[in-house]
Amino acid sequence: MFKYFASLVTTAFAIIFIMSQSACRKDVLDTNPASKLSFSVDTVYFDTVFVTFGSVTQRFKIYNNSKDKIKISRIKLEGGSSSPFRLNIDGFPSDDLSDLEIEGEDSAFVFAEVTIDPNNQLNPFIVEDSIRFEANGNIQHVKLLAYGRNADFFRPTNFPTNGFPAFSVVDCNSTWTNEKPKVIIGYLAVDSACTLTIEAGTEVYLYNNSGIWVYKQGTLIVNGTREDSVVFQGVRKESVYREESGQWDRIWINQGSTGNLINYAVIKNGNIGIQAEDVIELGEGLPRQLTLSNTRIRNMTVFGLYGVNYRINAYNNVISNCGSHALALINGGEYNFRHNTIANYWGKSVRSDVSVYLSNARQGANNSVFVADMNFRFRNGIVYGNLQSENELEADGLPDAAFNWSFENSLIRLNNDEISQDDPSHFTNCIFNENPEFKDTQAQNYGLETGSPARDAGSLDIVNEAPAIPEDIKGNSRISDAAPDLGALEYEP
Repeated sequence: MFKYFASLVTTAFAIIFIMSQSACRKDVLDTNPASKLSFSVDTVYFDTVFVTFGSVTQRFKIYNNSKDKIKISRIKLEGGSSSPFRLNIDGFPSDDLSDLEIEGEDSAFVFAEVTIDPNNQLNPFIVEDSIRFEANGNIQHVKLLAYGRNADFFRPTNFPTNGFPAFSVVDCNSTWTNEKPKVIIGYLAVDSACTLTIEAGTEVYLYNNSGIWVYKQGTLIVNGTREDSVVFQGVRKESVYREESGQWDRIWINQGSTGNLINYAVIKNGNIGIQAEDVIELGEGLPRQLTLSNTRIRNMTVFGLYGVNYRINAYNNVISNCGSHALALINGGEYNFRHNTIANYWGKSVRSDVSVYLSNARQGANNSVFVADMNFRFRNGIVYGNLQSENELEADGLPDAAFNWSFENSLIRLNNDEISQDDPSHFTNCIFNENPEFKDTQAQNYGLETGSPARDAGSLDIVNEAPAIPEDIKGNSRISDAAPDLGALEYEP
């Protein structure tokens, strides 16, 4: 009897001890800076397509993964009272809440609401804010992103772990019209054997670090016209961003199609305008071709046009104001350039790279080097810029593959000890180091002044070569006077 009673007493004390320890554990506050919060999402998207004035609510969770209680010293909506977003934090309607405690291995809900008039043309396409969390000396954020105007929106649904960017996939064989703007968040992929056609007048807006990715055997067709170009630009509409570089990433075209066509486009304010690249990891022996015509590429933080072992036929294009090379062609390829203006007057920082860089090689991982045959012709064109060295051309080839490059009837700024102006294998009927006398480089008007040495310096045979280009990018005739002018723009009085 005594033993049984003693056993009951021992058991009771054990239960009481465990309960007391559990109660004490709940009172333990984790203040270790290594104990961070986690969240069910890093960005809250408000996906509803707005058709009338209204509000939309989304929710997410804050997780405490520690075994002990964590105190969040402050949760604050960064935009404050001026933000279109509003918060309800664990049942408290507040945009600035202090000392929220979350028990060990527990969570709390945050509800975020946004009110937007999608038909207000003054709204930006994307409305942003973020929620700031302060706990244990750490500062963490969850982004809020809503659609501010009626448009077609695309945001990532695929998140690769192999180094490729997060992306969504456009419907196969889609055609975009100018009925509504297109807004791209993340990368938008054109899948294998699919085509994305973009018709005249379409406005394409790209969010920070976003781009268009034409995957292997995919095709991009841009059908702009002289009156209605297709415009690719950042989502910010304020005047200060109108010509600001670095607002989005690039148009990236892989191998596999001979039908890639970009005609009458404006591609501005990104990191790289067009990257046409033969990606070895995606398979060898696939065709790779781009026709680029009547297009203006400008204000790129890195390259205007970047080709890697590609085939590019380019005419009537203006590539201007790039932080590095306006035209970079490496690892070989076939390039035919007629009546192009390369005018690099980058002024955002000190530029050290030449406007045009050519090479039949490129460096890969682990210092590996790839080479491929290169054939490059640049005719009836202009290469000029404001580089302090007064040189805008480098050609760097390796003997392991062909490296054929030439300029004919072109104006070039050349001050390179490694390149002789008298070499007939590289230069024919060229003008060296004479100012082309553009009308207004600050306004990026690269038409020619009356006294420009580029006037009547072109070859009519080059104009008439198929496909003939008797008109410049603005529709002015090249064949109505003594001879065609150099570059993409014929002289206008």
